[in-house]
Amino acid sequence: MEQGRWTKYLEISSNVAVLVVAVMLLAMLVSARFGQPGKQTFAKGLEKGQVLAPLPSLKYSAAPQTVLLALSTTCSYCKESLPFYRRLIQEQFKAGSRTPIVAVFPNSETDVEKYKQQNQLNIQSVAAVDSSIVKVAGTPTLILIDADGRVRDFWVGLLSSDEEQQVLSALQGK
Repeated sequence: MEQGRWTKYLEISSNVAVLVVAVMLLAMLVSARFGQPGKQTFAKGLEKGQVLAPLPSLKYSAAPQTVLLALSTTCSYCKESLPFYRRLIQEQFKAGSRTPIVAVFPNSETDVEKYKQQNQLNIQSVAAVDSSIVKVAGTPTLILIDADGRVRDFWVGLLSSDEEQQVLSALQGK
């Protein structure tokens, strides 16, 4: 009789433990799926309002704002994004904009110049940049910074047409 009572308690406590674990897992899944998104950041900490370290041969204070394109010569998404970047460069040129567009690459100067020539990318560039300087962990990343080097906005990856329009609007001050 005593053993049957312990068996019953053990069975009940096991069932309760299984239920508690199941409820915790369900709560974690719901939280992950429907939880509030955090502020926009990217793996190594790129954040709006953050000041970027200076880049060689580039003075952020030379213009009210600057566009940095973090690219790589081996990145397929960078190559797919080139038509938009060319359009962006042309529109800024036509508008007489004072916003420089500068590509930063982790690759060597030789590789960067070859890449730019092969892809008709007529743009100022800085080669051999450590990705930690511009706080990106992946390419392509487009970063809009002000004259103090402060991140105003950024877009990561291959952009949708809506995101491309956001970039164009941001550059026009809309």
